[in-house]
Amino acid sequence: MNLANIQLDKQKKILIVIFCILIAYVDMNYILKAQLAGLDSLNPKVVRLDKDLKNLNSDLERMNLAKGKPGLAAQKPTGSSSKIISEGEVSGLLQDIANAANKLGIRVIQIRPMRETQIAKTTAISGELTPVLINLDLICDYHNLGRLINELENSFVFMGVQELKISTQLPDYLKQKVTLVIKTYVSK
Repeated sequence: MNLANIQLDKQKKILIVIFCILIAYVDMNYILKAQLAGLDSLNPKVVRLDKDLKNLNSDLERMNLAKGKPGLAAQKPTGSSSKIISEGEVSGLLQDIANAANKLGIRVIQIRPMRETQIAKTTAISGELTPVLINLDLICDYHNLGRLINELENSFVFMGVQELKISTQLPDYLKQKVTLVIKTYVSK
């Protein structure tokens, strides 16, 4: 059989054309339609990523401009803690801590202030200032705990985190039991 001598009659030609039209129809209605639907579902993601990329570039540009101007950082007010409270103001400080925790949705189980006597004897400024540890038993999530610690360390009273222990709660895994020890100083 020689391929050059093959001649197709009209019926075979019509059958081939119908078969090609059928393949094109199936491709358009099923395969191409699904691919176009997939592309349409990606459009919002592409727009969101493009917007995020533009925001990132503008933030990086502002950050580079801020690095070039060292006086800009000095002009911003810093939240440095500088006030040392007196012994009579400790109860007010405990109330402020409890209010800050409640405002952030943190459940305060117990607040216990205690003096730190061993360190007070060894410090050079022990005659003027007495270290006080404030033990807090809390139930909260990680984000609110971080906000509380940030708020306490940036408050007008000098405070810092001395110790932090986090353990999970069995009934609710989103909330943790936290033991937080805050160190501050009081003047006599």
